[in-house]
Amino acid sequence: MRTVYKGLICLFAYPVLTVLSVGLAVCSIISIMGGIARTFSVGFRMDFWDFGSVPQFLSIPVALLFSILLLLIAYMAWKLLMQSVKFVKS
Repeated sequence: MRTVYKGLICLFAYPVLTVLSVGLAVCSIISIMGGIARTFSVGFRMDFWDFGSVPQFLSIPVALLFSILLLLIAYMAWKLLMQSVKFVKS
């Protein structure tokens, strides 16, 4: 039964966690670049659903906070991936 669990982890967890961790890390970099671009008047909006728009002078701090959140989730996905690799190797 343990080999079935290992097979399912190889089949589902590896691709999902790998794409999730790498994709979120890339998105955090894009978020910072977007905050910098919006600060210097590139024409796009940063909205919080129906709550309103982020003021232009707060674009970098909001993008930085969002980027840190994305990096934290990417790090947790990477740690979970490494834990599943250890489980399959055992």
